[in-house]
Amino acid sequence: MIQIALSYKNREYLPFEDGPLAQIAETTRKLLSALLEDIYDLVTKETGRFLIYLDHHPKIEVEGFSRDLSDQIERTLRGEPAFDY
Repeated sequence: MIQIALSYKNREYLPFEDGPLAQIAETTRKLLSALLEDIYDLVTKETGRFLIYLDHHPKIEVEGFSRDLSDQIERTLRGEPAFDY
């Protein structure tokens, strides 16, 4: 399962704290699952998470995954192939 954490103004919100945030986190989880479809099995085997900043400069950070998998995830999020052939 993909773990999502949302951050706004330096405060981290857990998805179950608030109804609207829970909906945002669930939608984000579904979208990330679809986006990472090629490497989804690898992602679910590790215990990492995605920290999504909702501030003025939104960004996604990948935490807790192995270095190789983090690189694959970041390439996929940039629109590049996940695997180097």
